[in-house]
Amino acid sequence: MSKGCHIYIDTRGKFYKNWASFNIVVSEESINNYLKLYNKFKDNKLKEDTTVYLTPMSLMPSYKLKNHSEENKLNVSLARKLEKLDSLIISDQFIRESYIPKEYKKDTKVYHIIPYDVIAKEFYKFINKDNIWSDIRYHDKSGNSYDFYYISESNIQNYASTIDPKFRQLLNYPSITGYLINSGWGSKKAIDNYKFFENLKNITTKHNLDIIFDSNVNSEINKGTVIDLESFQTLYSMLDSDDKGNHSLAQEIIANSDFEQSKPYIIFLANIFSQLQNKSGNKNYHMIHKAIMEHKYVTNCNYNEFIQYFVEQYPQYKQIVCDCLVTHINNLCKTSLVKEIHSLF
Repeated sequence: MSKGCHIYIDTRGKFYKNWASFNIVVSEESINNYLKLYNKFKDNKLKEDTTVYLTPMSLMPSYKLKNHSEENKLNVSLARKLEKLDSLIISDQFIRESYIPKEYKKDTKVYHIIPYDVIAKEFYKFINKDNIWSDIRYHDKSGNSYDFYYISESNIQNYASTIDPKFRQLLNYPSITGYLINSGWGSKKAIDNYKFFENLKNITTKHNLDIIFDSNVNSEINKGTVIDLESFQTLYSMLDSDDKGNHSLAQEIIANSDFEQSKPYIIFLANIFSQLQNKSGNKNYHMIHKAIMEHKYVTNCNYNEFIQYFVEQYPQYKQIVCDCLVTHINNLCKTSLVKEIHSLF
C-alpha cells in the first residue's frame, strides 16, 4: 500500500506531520456512493441457494453464517472470487464507524496530494529537522519515507498569504475532497480495507452483485430470542459473579439475542457491568458490542445518570427500566428491599 502522510504548515512556516504513521483520505465521492448503495440494499435478506462473500468489512463470524445455513437448509455457499458471487456481506456499523463521521459534510476537507520529492527537495528549508519525529521526510526508526503527503487546501491558503507565497505552488497538485483517517489505535481494519470500500460501487456494478448487511442476517438468525425480565435477572447474576466463565457465557447469550427487541435489558446490563463494554475475543459478540457502544452514556455515566438519558431517548422503556432498577437496588443492598418500582408517566 502506498504510504501517505497528513502534514500541515504551522505558524512558523514549518511542515509538521500528523502523529499517526500514515493516513488516508476517504473521498466524499465514495461516501456518497456508499450511502446510495445503503439505501438501495438496506432491506436485503439472505436468500436460499446463493453464493456470498463474507467480506472483511463484515463483523459476523463465518461459523454463525454456516450454522444458520445448515440448520435452515438454505444452501448458502461462501466464496471470494467476484465472478462466482451473488452477494457481498458487509457491515454498515463498521463502515459508518470507520469511514463516515456522523457530520461528514462538516468534517470533509479538500486535501492536495503532494509527491514526496516535492516537499523533500523544493521545500527543504521549511521542514522541521530537529529530530526524526518532527522531520516529515521519515516515519519510522529505519528512516523509511512516505510516498506522498496530504495537505489541506485551507492550511495552504492561510500560510501562503501570511508566511511565504511559495506555498501557493502546492495548490497546483491534484486534490481530493474527503474525510481523513489515520493509522492510530483501533483503525487497522479500516486502513486495510479502505480500497475495497472505495471500489464498492464499481465492484457491485461490474459483477452485478447485491449487498446484504450483516445486521440483517444477524437479526434473522437471532429472531425470536428475546431477553425478558427473568432472563435479565439471570444474566445480572452471571455478570455479578466472580466466575469469568459466567461472564463469557452471558456475553454469548446476549450475542445470540435479538438486540432491538432486547435493547433496554442489554443496555442496562452494559451500563452496570463494564465487561460488556469490552469487545472481548468472542467474535460473535462484536456486532452487539458495536450496537451497545453507540449509546455513549452507557460508558460515560453512572447508573442514575444513565437512566435519565436512556429514558429521555426511549420513553417507551420507562417501566422496563424501573423493573431492572429493582434488581440492581436489591443487589446493592444484598437483600430484597424493594418489591416494585412503578413509572409515573
